[in-house]
Amino acid sequence: MIDSSDSTRIVIVGAGMAGSKLAYDLLQENNANYLITLIGEETQVGYNRIMLSSLLANDISAVDMPLVNTNQMKEEGVNIISGDCVVITDPITKTLCLASGRTVKYDKLIIATGSRARMLPIEGAQASNVMGFRTWHDVNVMADLDAKQSVCVIGGGLLGLEAAVGLVKRGHLVTVFHRSNWLLNRQLDSESAELLLSRLQTMGINFRLGESPTSFVQSEGGLVTHAICSDGESMAVNLVVMAAGISPEIALAKAAGLKTNQAILVDEKMQTSHPDVFALGECCEFENQTFGLVAPIWAQIKVLINVLKGGEAYFAIEPVPTKLKVSGVNLFSVGRVEPIEGDSCIFFKDVGANHYRKLVVNDGLLVGAILYGNVADGSWYFQLMQNKTDVSDMLELLVFGEAYCSPQVA
Repeated sequence: MIDSSDSTRIVIVGAGMAGSKLAYDLLQENNANYLITLIGEETQVGYNRIMLSSLLANDISAVDMPLVNTNQMKEEGVNIISGDCVVITDPITKTLCLASGRTVKYDKLIIATGSRARMLPIEGAQASNVMGFRTWHDVNVMADLDAKQSVCVIGGGLLGLEAAVGLVKRGHLVTVFHRSNWLLNRQLDSESAELLLSRLQTMGINFRLGESPTSFVQSEGGLVTHAICSDGESMAVNLVVMAAGISPEIALAKAAGLKTNQAILVDEKMQTSHPDVFALGECCEFENQTFGLVAPIWAQIKVLINVLKGGEAYFAIEPVPTKLKVSGVNLFSVGRVEPIEGDSCIFFKDVGANHYRKLVVNDGLLVGAILYGNVADGSWYFQLMQNKTDVSDMLELLVFGEAYCSPQVA
């Protein structure tokens, strides 16, 4: 049993991936004496949010969703509060007030409240059948749709495409609106995006690129029935899924007087403007950047654990590869994909094999890569970038991958 009299009371607000993994990893610290409380507003905690698209597509089942073993955590002394959200944070008295009326005291507070789906200001978007795609509950709502419904997905980024594929696999009629002229415009160039577009169209997904609906028409019951397109066309719709980005959830931090910008401002030790309050994950901002991918958030967790132990650790921003979690679609993107002055590009394209590669090199260093189709060399290219390996002597063969280049990178 944990002796609470001399334990550091660590309270984590937010039981998503960042918060639950932090709680689990803190539990593994053998020499630390922590009394850990994990608080989540969702009834389901500790699940792998990355797998929601696979769950929607019926590629996995609910048994594949846990990120951490919450039963084990409870048995080992972690106090998990689910289905209850924090409504007031008082850094002076170090007290939290929950919606249920409970109060929780802390010595160290970690805010991991994540983010919410960004709802675009489109007329009629306040209807109950306009939703985001962020939680297990969202998947359940989409899974409960009647057969062959017309679904409008707003956003052709990673999340929007994953939602579209999952819905079309369930037999629905899906149209994706995307304001850019090509899909995944932050991760792909126009040529690789065209290959992706063709592949997704063969799955049965319709696309309207370069536009968003101008408005939604609601029935007398308040549900969206039609989307009005930029050319005036009226499209029948049963459900609208907003996947046009995320908004960091910072309301609690702002109310507590913590410094915020786009998200909660933290330093390289994940510390906020209050010495005993930390933040990590999608709700934090470091050096003008916010975080929506797992790799930097896992790095933040490692830093924070060391800091809480009294050690020296510092978070730094590193390039992170992007992969689309769609069965049968292989793509890899990392670093700078659109060249700037001083960059040179190396291309390879095999139309028959549906294979495309683009490498961006600057002053002998690989600074960006796009792989579509055959992504086997993605991790090798990423390693070249991380190690800042001089690739000047392998430029002629670099695009063909590791097997063709010498010397090999360990």
